[in-house]
Amino acid sequence: MKMPGQQPCRGTTEIVILMATYNGEPFIGKQIDTLLAQTSQDWTLYVHDDGSTDATVAIVDRYAAEHPGHIIRLDYPPQGGARNNFMSLLARIDAPYYMFADQDDLWHTDKIAVSMAAMKAEEQLHPDKAVVVHSDLRLVDNNGNTIHPSFFSYANLHPERITAYGDYIQNIVTGCTMLFNRQARTAALSRPYQAATMHDAWITLRTIADGGIRHTIYDPLTDYRQHGDNVMGAEDGHRFTLAYRLTHAADMARKNLAHYRMMKQAGSISLPAFVKAKTTFFMNR
Repeated sequence: MKMPGQQPCRGTTEIVILMATYNGEPFIGKQIDTLLAQTSQDWTLYVHDDGSTDATVAIVDRYAAEHPGHIIRLDYPPQGGARNNFMSLLARIDAPYYMFADQDDLWHTDKIAVSMAAMKAEEQLHPDKAVVVHSDLRLVDNNGNTIHPSFFSYANLHPERITAYGDYIQNIVTGCTMLFNRQARTAALSRPYQAATMHDAWITLRTIADGGIRHTIYDPLTDYRQHGDNVMGAEDGHRFTLAYRLTHAADMARKNLAHYRMMKQAGSISLPAFVKAKTTFFMNR
């Protein structure tokens, strides 16, 4: 089923899954199969393609025809990159809960059920708050073979250390692991996001800036496929030694400046506070 995407529409299920695609032919069918195998089926998948030149659209349309109403491709102009594509989908669909799906990953069969259980628990503790739930991932290669059992460990990420807005000096939430509620969507769309480096970082920052909640599930619920065409792949966090940072100083400075600008636009942080937090983070790594 294909729908025009010019006007916002209301999702008919509790959860909408948003998938931004671009030349995903090698893997997208297997990814959609893992959605269809979920233990929880109260979801609708909305797909928007960003101008693929391969068979991605034909594959999505075949699945949509086989699962009418369950899988929907929105038809509107390309948005020019993953961030804009995902955010354009978010702006077009109104629903109680949202998840992002990359075109090349593999979801574990209980991903939705486990994420929703965590969401409901957080909402009971924090009524009417914006909530983002996210999980660990397992890194796999092109063929689905395990590279590393934990993305958090591989990337040297420690979500438990992030307790306040000023601590978010790097993104610790991967978009394909997210489940967030309508309040988080409202927070994300309430400000222009032109300074956002990626959609996942922006939604997380806006949630926290508005007094919302981030909850981490430390079990991997997604196989995060690593291949040459990843828009954002997994980086080995243990290689960011002092020597590495000095050698790549210009690139690191560019990335840090971009992240600071995003934090400044999403909430409020001074440059000295950002530099102090970044220094503390590096010293404790």
